[in-house]
Amino acid sequence: MPRSGERGRLMSALKQGLLPVYYFSTLPLRKRLRRRLAERGRVPISVLMYHHVTRDCPASWCTSLAAFRRHIGWLQQHCTILSLAQVQENLLYGKWTSRPAAAITFDDGYADNLRALADLLEAGMPCTYFVTVENIRTGTPFEHDLAHGYRFRPNTPAEIRALAEAGVEIGSHGWKHVDFHRLAPSELYRQMELSKKWLEDLTGQPVRAVSVPFGRREHMAPWVICAARRAGYQLVCSAYGGYNLPFRQRFHILRFAGDDCLWRLRNRVTIDPRLLRRTLAEYIPIDAKWDLKTGSQSYPRELTQGYEKSFSPRTLPIVAPCENCQISSCWLDMDDAAPTSLVPIERSSGSHV
Repeated sequence: MPRSGERGRLMSALKQGLLPVYYFSTLPLRKRLRRRLAERGRVPISVLMYHHVTRDCPASWCTSLAAFRRHIGWLQQHCTILSLAQVQENLLYGKWTSRPAAAITFDDGYADNLRALADLLEAGMPCTYFVTVENIRTGTPFEHDLAHGYRFRPNTPAEIRALAEAGVEIGSHGWKHVDFHRLAPSELYRQMELSKKWLEDLTGQPVRAVSVPFGRREHMAPWVICAARRAGYQLVCSAYGGYNLPFRQRFHILRFAGDDCLWRLRNRVTIDPRLLRRTLAEYIPIDAKWDLKTGSQSYPRELTQGYEKSFSPRTLPIVAPCENCQISSCWLDMDDAAPTSLVPIERSSGSHV
């Protein structure tokens, strides 16, 4: 192995070994930060993303089944696991839970994932399973697997139908596993709409979410978001990491990639101050760019038809954040100078609390 490769592996192992030290040294800060954010209804939500969970883990996008079970055991003990619909609701209304909140998702659609999904179903933990229709329909291995010499079997249509019947939410990962932002706008919309309809016909259930293949920043072009909206999806998931922030997001969901390291998972889910600062500094609130005609970026003409409603880039319409509170004002910045005001809702003497 080249010396640079050895040095890289050594540095990676050193950083991973220091994660427990960082976790425990910042734990008091994390607890104070969470209390402060909870008072203002702004507790971030983590969404986890797995690809291929298998007993043997030869590729970088694989997670070992043993590591995944450690993740599930820790999450079950320390966190509240939400569905994506609940994540969206919490982001919109400023709800929070007493424990750190997280959601679990999978991309692509590997047959080996059935063991991991069985563990989630047994634990009563919701998850969303994003699948690429063409690979599910034909049984063809994924191109990124073939490029590295692997021939992992994708799920079959019968397996996807059985998962939906068992309570797993099925989402679209596109008709083909391609770079969405490089497609012609008409083809992008056609593939999004076609994959949604095919999965709905297969499962007999609505498909409300789509995850963008690759899902890095460069793949999340504004017209990709617009095509997802036009195709009827209620949320779209990326994959470049970051927290989901109440009042800033409700359609574009950021996700952390799952790997074997449980300490990295702990750091992310319990609100790492560094990751929160990075999210606040780097996040572009695409949710606020609903006015496609006056946006700063150019949008393909065929994707802008039918969009007339526009929201201010600094505020979003918010209603009651929880059962007994409503928001009297909302400001997107998370500094102390502009807090969100929570006002108790008046209840009649005969109402049941």
